[in-house]
Amino acid sequence: MRYAITTLICLFSLFGKAQKQGNVWYFGNHAGLDFNSGSPIPLTNGSTYNAGSLGSEGTAVISDSSGSVSFYTNGQQVWDKNHIVMPNGDSLLGNISTTQAALIIAQPGSSRYFYVFTVDDFYNDNLKYGFRYSIVDICLNGGSGDVIFNQKNIKMLDTVCEKITAVRHSNGTDYWIIVHKYYSDAFYAFQLSASGISNGVISNTGSVHPVGMVGVGGAIGELKASPNGKRLAIVNGQSTPNIAEYFDFDNSTGVVSNPVSVQVNPNYSYYGASFSPDNSKLYVSCWLNGNGVYQFNLAAGNGNKDSVIASGTKVNAGVHWAMQLAVDGKIYLTRSGNPNAYISEISNPDGSGMNCNFIDSAIYLNGGIASQGLPNFIDSYEYSNTSFRCVTGIEEWTKDIPLTVYPNPAENYITIGFQLPRGITSGCIVFYDIMGKEARRVSVDENSNFKLISIEDLAAGTYYYQLQTSGTSSAGKKLVVIK
Repeated sequence: MRYAITTLICLFSLFGKAQKQGNVWYFGNHAGLDFNSGSPIPLTNGSTYNAGSLGSEGTAVISDSSGSVSFYTNGQQVWDKNHIVMPNGDSLLGNISTTQAALIIAQPGSSRYFYVFTVDDFYNDNLKYGFRYSIVDICLNGGSGDVIFNQKNIKMLDTVCEKITAVRHSNGTDYWIIVHKYYSDAFYAFQLSASGISNGVISNTGSVHPVGMVGVGGAIGELKASPNGKRLAIVNGQSTPNIAEYFDFDNSTGVVSNPVSVQVNPNYSYYGASFSPDNSKLYVSCWLNGNGVYQFNLAAGNGNKDSVIASGTKVNAGVHWAMQLAVDGKIYLTRSGNPNAYISEISNPDGSGMNCNFIDSAIYLNGGIASQGLPNFIDSYEYSNTSFRCVTGIEEWTKDIPLTVYPNPAENYITIGFQLPRGITSGCIVFYDIMGKEARRVSVDENSNFKLISIEDLAAGTYYYQLQTSGTSSAGKKLVVIK
């Protein structure tokens, strides 16, 4: 199943560069955090809410490359940057009571179109809606964004656990979207590219979910990827026995392999999981029976699984739920309490054992209330969307880069004059038709400031062209083609 959306920016990897798309969080009952200053500042202007005694669980948020929030969701509603439900942004088939209700990723090559992936829950929906996606066009609704009418709740797979994560593909452009089938040992990895979503790569490995007795909680618990994209961890709770495992992940093929169980006790109910920033530690949280947060050293004994299991250390004894690695390199956790005005923090997650520095009541939410869940992000924070300006429907909000074309109007050939920003050695010039569909892409480099381009195969009409590099893009400019 594919839905084709044209690319709007050059395809490039931003690995290793500062990313701000995960700088704003909204979760719980009007709770939030802003990391743009470097340290989390509580926010209370969000629209997420608790649903009665169930509270709320997973959310997803996406900001632009400047750190300004674009939109967010609890798997059921999609709120725009003004904290208003988008006109077509209601009735998504995730659920407020799903561990990882949603995940937002920009269409590769685009800053305008975003996939909102959702999974439903066991308690309310009995997993009947499965894994779906909807597409947000940030230029609809006067530039505040809306869900495209005929691209809403598109079903990919039925009966999946309450878990979803993503890993950047080894090609540096695409993503793997990963879910786990319920009543099964199957991971499904779907490749998201500029052309849409591919059929899933299926890996039958590890435990069947749920193992043994099926409980309401058998589908709960997080699925997380290590920041380097080489490992996955998955946990569940309230079935007998429970599951806490990690795996190898091949981000070239989407294959999951080599399961290792770090189950502390089969009666412990797990909910949260997270890797440390340096990929060397795995944390899992328990909310029932074996209350606490446990750390495993994945480098113990040079990665020998028995050594890793033996390295298990209880770093906190409290009841904790979701865990999320943040852009500041710390792991944040929701904790027990009703109402819960604080969240917890692992301030040095690369540290061994108690040196990880677990702080229980670390951040006061300033009136916001945490529930079980936190926002779901790509743990590498390798997002490629920039800041989009919906003036012509194709312009990027970017630096004023010199760019000219001659002749204009033109019939057969044009000469593009350009100047790459200082320190940038290559880029591309992209042409779009009036509907925003890519018509031509031409590579350029620092060796010349001019490029002769044939347009003989372009139909007569108005086009927009843009110089795009790995760090910035010019504004879109108009070209008229005559025949």
